Amino acid sequence: MTSRVQASSASWKEQYRVADDGARVELTRLAKFAIWCSVISLLFLPQIAINIGEFPASTDLFCYLAFSAYLLGSGFAALEASIAVLWLVIAAVASSRISYSAEPTSWSSLLLLLCLYAPFSVRLVHRDGIEHVATYVQSTFVFLTAIISAIAVLQLFAINVLKAPGIINIAFVLPDEIRGAGTYSFFRESGGIVKANGFFLRESATLSVLTAIGFMLEYHSAQRRILVIILLLAGLLSSVSGSGILIVMVAFLVPTSLRKIPLFLTTLIFLSALLAYGSEIPGLGLWLDRLSEFDSRGSSGYARFVAPLQMLERSIEKGSVAIWLGNGGGSYLRTVAALQLKYEINDPTWAKLIYEYGLAGFCIVTALFACRLYSSRLRPEICNAILYAWISAGSVLKPDFVLLVWMLSMVHKGPKPVFRAAPGVRMQQPG
Repeated sequence: MTSRVQASSASWKEQYRVADDGARVELTRLAKFAIWCSVISLLFLPQIAINIGEFPASTDLFCYLAFSAYLLGSGFAALEASIAVLWLVIAAVASSRISYSAEPTSWSSLLLLLCLYAPFSVRLVHRDGIEHVATYVQSTFVFLTAIISAIAVLQLFAINVLKAPGIINIAFVLPDEIRGAGTYSFFRESGGIVKANGFFLRESATLSVLTAIGFMLEYHSAQRRILVIILLLAGLLSSVSGSGILIVMVAFLVPTSLRKIPLFLTTLIFLSALLAYGSEIPGLGLWLDRLSEFDSRGSSGYARFVAPLQMLERSIEKGSVAIWLGNGGGSYLRTVAALQLKYEINDPTWAKLIYEYGLAGFCIVTALFACRLYSSRLRPEICNAILYAWISAGSVLKPDFVLLVWMLSMVHKGPKPVFRAAPGVRMQQPG
């Protein structure tokens, strides 16, 4: 018994440098390198990939899987039973459904889903001072997001004032061999202003989402650096996108306790008045005028919110099997292409999951995501914001967003029973 505990302790100290008092865990250079590579891949390299047939093998996906394997193999992490069981249920139900679906399905889409969410069961083993790992991950993400924000502010000025179209998007200068697959809006105008995307990111909405999450992390941090907050907000506004603003509103307004309910109701009344009369306020028309898009086919608002509802109505007409178990992985966008509609239909998470995996699959995948998120050391306000960002946009199969959530929720909020993760390492609860 003693020798096994000593072996576990030795393995841990090989990967971490532990202070003499045992109260603080410090990351080694290799661990810090893995964190930096992962964050850089999702912020600066999301459009770089090796296209294997129809499958874009992106750098963030490689970093995600390699980092997960490294944690398990080194003894840093172990498997969390509850999330692993939910993943197995998803795999079993979705695999059985795709085999006899009449819709155009894709095994690669299902395998990508399973591949992306399998590491959600990988969690750092609880040790004294492990919270410093979560702090380091958050500070690294905030620092690099602030750099992207600075680039976005300069980009917005250069494109709209200096008329320099060459810095609109990195995709325009990437060779086809390493350009990530997908159809994205590289060049969009709103109110005569070309939106910034930070040059390296795919769209302005992605910049808006990432800067919003970075702002929330910094705002709730112990440091709360004013200059960093200002820079992140500048990047958020440079995107000229409402996605990040909605994320911040959800974080601040959705009640996390009973005493916050009056503020929530008051804010709803204020926002209702703002929607009714805000178009007359100078500067707000640029944002509020987009509400008219809900009634206009071909607009972004229609594609993201109205058109997906029409797809779900089509699925409901097929009967109870399609309602509860869906039409099979990958069927959403393939059906859209087969319909040859004259307007665009986006694939937000809520619509894609319900259409492809039914109400049962939607509940299971959402439960897996929420279980991982809310059991982490992240504040409830930030968890609410991230859950909204995931479920409202087409983020379910985006490796960069999934990698970010996995990293931010890596540390459990308290001791948690786990499976044995690596040979020769015995997982024990402290104390």
